[in-house]
Amino acid sequence: MSESRITKSILERYEIYFNIDMQYRLAPSNIQRSRNKTRFALINAARFGFISALICEQTWGVSRAKALEFLGKLVSQGYLALVQTERAADRRIYVLTYKGAQFASEMMRLDVPFRSAKKPITQVNQNAIMHDAVLSFVLNEGINNKTSEGLAKPLWTSFLTEMEFKRLYPSATVKNVDGLMLLKTGEVAAVELEASFKRKAQHETTLIKLKDSLINDSPLYDKVFIITCSERINADTQRFYEQLLEELPNRIDRKTKRPLLTQHDAALLRERIIFRTKFIAPIEQTFYR
Repeated sequence: MSESRITKSILERYEIYFNIDMQYRLAPSNIQRSRNKTRFALINAARFGFISALICEQTWGVSRAKALEFLGKLVSQGYLALVQTERAADRRIYVLTYKGAQFASEMMRLDVPFRSAKKPITQVNQNAIMHDAVLSFVLNEGINNKTSEGLAKPLWTSFLTEMEFKRLYPSATVKNVDGLMLLKTGEVAAVELEASFKRKAQHETTLIKLKDSLINDSPLYDKVFIITCSERINADTQRFYEQLLEELPNRIDRKTKRPLLTQHDAALLRERIIFRTKFIAPIEQTFYR
């Protein structure tokens, strides 16, 4: 079993989020199924800023119509508000009401920040709706992963969202990541979701900042999972990373007069930055068909 390199004090910062049980469990009775779905929907809405029927459909193993019907009930009960937007893959998301935020807070035993607004759409970053929906899909899929026989086989045991990471590290000096996962090995992996093509210079900035959080006396995570939304984006991103890890040890920083990366750092980054392709096909089928 691998051992986490991050310090106990940093793990303690994550612990309050890692202790939230995000596994969706089937139940024999209709009453318990309803409770489990309510818990899943409200806690995800609290942690990601909204919940989408696409995530519920996939995780609950129901049709889109059934997922929409249940979310509609939560709207009628005053826990969620429906927001129609062209930014979402299915043109709708659901955000928490004040009542829903209170209930989610009780279930998580964690304060849920809530900003009242006349227009619920203003509660979320509209430019990030698709990105955050895909991120929610990936993080939940990993926890609720199953074998071909339907047996639970989670890829990670818990996670921390981008919103939560920003609260812990609001400083611009820390590279903001799209989330953290607690792996079964006890290690913590950051996730970087690539939903679009980026220039080489953008990848260079990301790589340098990831290095600062991965390779120091008190790293914030043990490894990084790069998850892309298409095979083409994956190939393009991987190509740029390979080029940069070859080039940066031979380029001198004008300020420090030292290489932008040492050969040792480049070797560690090759080992600790991992491209995960498992989710590409499900992401394309769910969000881009």
